[in-house]
Amino acid sequence: MSVRINLGEWGSVFAVPSSVVDGHLKIASQNQLKVLLFLLRHSDKDFSYNEIGDTLRIHPDDVADCVSFWVQRGILSEREGELTPSENAAAAVPKAPKASEPETEKPKKRSVISRPQKPDIVSAAQRVASDETLSHVLAEVELALGNPLSSGNIATLVMLYDTCGLPAEVIVMLVNYCVSIGKANMRTIETVGVRWADDGIYTVEAADNRIMLSHQSSKNWSRVSSVFGLKNIGSPTVKQLEFADRWTGEWKFSDDMLRRAYEICVDTKGEMKLGYINGILSKWFKSQIFTLEDIEKTDTKKKKTTAKKSSFDIDELEKID
Repeated sequence: MSVRINLGEWGSVFAVPSSVVDGHLKIASQNQLKVLLFLLRHSDKDFSYNEIGDTLRIHPDDVADCVSFWVQRGILSEREGELTPSENAAAAVPKAPKASEPETEKPKKRSVISRPQKPDIVSAAQRVASDETLSHVLAEVELALGNPLSSGNIATLVMLYDTCGLPAEVIVMLVNYCVSIGKANMRTIETVGVRWADDGIYTVEAADNRIMLSHQSSKNWSRVSSVFGLKNIGSPTVKQLEFADRWTGEWKFSDDMLRRAYEICVDTKGEMKLGYINGILSKWFKSQIFTLEDIEKTDTKKKKTTAKKSSFDIDELEKID
């Protein structure tokens, strides 16, 4: 005789930290709760922000903001792009002071974050409503992107304007630049905008100069990748752009010299290694070797030196009985 309990809908359940209900239910938005429940329900599967957004009918940027909310609240942890339950999730309930004790304000420790904090959706909307310049910026950004801005996008732009301190005209230039390089998404706009703020790009002149340098860097890498025979490499990394700028802009090497360094690297290492190629070009630059003829002359001198040394060694050996 076999026994089985039919739990019906209760046969498929998943855990939700009690602190979500006890400490965050009142302040979490509908979308934040929906995203958390979706992630907990499908913890055994991988989903992109776009896929979650399509399922829940939420903009992907808003999905990312919802995930950040639960990370900041200590419910989830994010490391190298992977979400895991926070070790302190069970205890992540804000504690109210006891009634018998006077509430004293303790100095808050500054949290270390990888990027500036975005305002919440309500605060961002209020900020836009109270600032005509900011409202005008959003209108121009929507026009440049060709799509209405989500609440998460608005919060990002408010952050760049208020927290990062980018002027309105610089933000518009930033967005148009991202559109021009085929990266008309808020992720790229935020990343580049924060980098501009870190580098002190606060004027139209500075922004224009940065954009010009960025376009030149892209051209330099296109030239290098063409010489190396690279195809379908996608977006270049910061390091790749730095190498290309150094080799072509600073050291002024010709295509022939770049190709020779590439061939030496592949013949020696069996694959392309930009660091190794950079080492070759660095030695040539320090030795003032800028043409293929210079390489041949240097090789000839080395061969003569080696031949003389070998002859000397042979003569010395013949003197030995």
